[in-house]
Amino acid sequence: MPHETPSPIDLPEPELEESGLGWAFGVILIASLFLLFANAASLRDWVDDQPPSPLQAQAAEYADQWVDLTEGLGIGLPRKAMHERWKHAEAARFPGQKSEGEAADGPSD
Repeated sequence: MPHETPSPIDLPEPELEESGLGWAFGVILIASLFLLFANAASLRDWVDDQPPSPLQAQAAEYADQWVDLTEGLGIGLPRKAMHERWKHAEAARFPGQKSEGEAADGPSD
């Protein structure tokens, strides 16, 4: 009820719940762990894109081992299936459209 409206009953102010910082931290932590396990190939690809250095080489070795572990456990199968479907859709062309690898030298007949 708005404060301007008189009320025959004095209601206490609603108590504020605790800070949402703990909740937000929990959500970010769970999402990060999920991505670490379910999307290890993207982590490996990101590490491989970094400038070469001894630290990058060591990180790439760990990332490769992590991908092998998650794929061995079957955790990465949904991501792999989705990636294959995406690549298939990406390669699709309209009838008469040249594929990406073909040169577009002129108008097609």
